[in-house]
Amino acid sequence: MPRKALVALVTVGFLPGLLLAGCASSSPTGTPSDSQEPTSSPTSTTIAEPVDVTEAFREIAYASCDKANAEGVVESGWDGDPNQKTILVPDSEAYQDFSAVFVGENGVLALIWETDSFASCNASNVYSLAEEAGQEAAIDLTFNEADGTYQTILDQAPDQEAPFVATYTVSNGLIVQQHIDADWGEATIEITYGMPSDDDIAFLRTAVDEFLAENG
Repeated sequence: MPRKALVALVTVGFLPGLLLAGCASSSPTGTPSDSQEPTSSPTSTTIAEPVDVTEAFREIAYASCDKANAEGVVESGWDGDPNQKTILVPDSEAYQDFSAVFVGENGVLALIWETDSFASCNASNVYSLAEEAGQEAAIDLTFNEADGTYQTILDQAPDQEAPFVATYTVSNGLIVQQHIDADWGEATIEITYGMPSDDDIAFLRTAVDEFLAENG
């Protein structure tokens, strides 16, 4: 059979099916109320802004740092790597009077001298220093009703090209995440309160031993 004839037969044979389908579709169908459940229009959820945003965040900042100092904290996610983290143990668990360490890329260790390096404490330290000086903290603070986050903008030293912008996620009155946008880049830090694991404590001990061996 010639190819053109075969194509024609296939086409003709297909048309009745289309016509039949067209007839079937013209038969009565149930009304929307019979076959469909009513749907509600989407609603947006917002979180009420605190009456005093500054005081609310100040309390959150102090509570977070107090908990980190009292119970310990691990903050991970530097450079997008969960293995890069800062570790703080309570003073009662300090090793040779050292209590904090940074675990960097490829396991490079560096002792931390101030809690400014911790997302759970850097805001409270700004408030504390300002209060000691009898001044208002130089923090540009806003509250986002869409997700309940707080954003702070801190002025930086003259040699830095952009301010330090930090967005804090809060849960149960504590800072649990900090997203940083600074002149050196961005990072999202996940905060876990409580005594660090034995492996994390081992990082601190190793860093201290190496430091004392070089500087003792």
